[in-house]
Amino acid sequence: MKVSRLQIFLYLLPMLLTILVINMTPIVYTLYLSFTNNTLFNDEYKFVGLANYQRLLVGTDSGEFLQVLGLTVLYVVVCVSLFLIVGMLTALALNNPRVKLQALWRGILLIPWATPYAITVLIWKFLFNYDFGPINQILRIFFGPQAGIPWLTEPFWAFVGVVIVNVWLSYPFFMIVILGALQSIPQELLEAASVDGATPWQSFWRVTLPLLRPALLPTTILSSITTFQMFGAVYLITQGGPVTSADKPGATSFVMIYVYNQILSGSAANVQYAKIAAFAIILFIILGALTFLARALGAKDKELYA
Repeated sequence: MKVSRLQIFLYLLPMLLTILVINMTPIVYTLYLSFTNNTLFNDEYKFVGLANYQRLLVGTDSGEFLQVLGLTVLYVVVCVSLFLIVGMLTALALNNPRVKLQALWRGILLIPWATPYAITVLIWKFLFNYDFGPINQILRIFFGPQAGIPWLTEPFWAFVGVVIVNVWLSYPFFMIVILGALQSIPQELLEAASVDGATPWQSFWRVTLPLLRPALLPTTILSSITTFQMFGAVYLITQGGPVTSADKPGATSFVMIYVYNQILSGSAANVQYAKIAAFAIILFIILGALTFLARALGAKDKELYA
């Protein structure tokens, strides 16, 4: 018995409608809120058009918004660059036939990714403790009792600390992706490059790296999206601080932490739901653009290397 396309569509329709309602209802409602002046204590809110977007992008709140967005972009760029570097180095090492006990090393290097991140983050928070943390205790052994890095109290070092933790949590993913891509490269290509007189660096730059690109591009963009939305690890360590001024976001107040603090923080007296909705829609557009970019680049690479 042959099943028509219409029958298949009707069978799938309930599932499609359910997914559509579950996914689209919050988005549509958030979009609606972004065009109002809704706050916690404003029950009779009204339509205000693009006023919230204007406020965030060029108005009174633009400085704070751009600071949070710029800080988040900097965090993403630094983290993803280090993901690539550390993941590439570890993958190249594990792909080297001269390295013994490769299975053991792979298991050890996967531990940060396999361990529940909340436990790992809290361990790192203890390591960063100024008075009792092992890192500063070791520094005091070599540089005297006054030595120590203020990981959690100075803006620069707090930023460095959350970058270190995120790299520790995320580099194994890049390592696995790059290692799989390395093992799919035909050895004949590398041998031919060696016969032609290419140095190891030239072979890597002109043969290996171009062949890794189809795996690296989507992985990098998707990791950028995930890092852009980072919340749990950073919040457990710094709660978005340290705060140096009452009217400015903290040194690690990335977009998700900023939104959380605006809505659920104890200091949020009158939550500006409309403003936060506009903020969320702007982020939705940015992340959506990155997602489409990842798909477009992935499709382009498939055509290029097909």
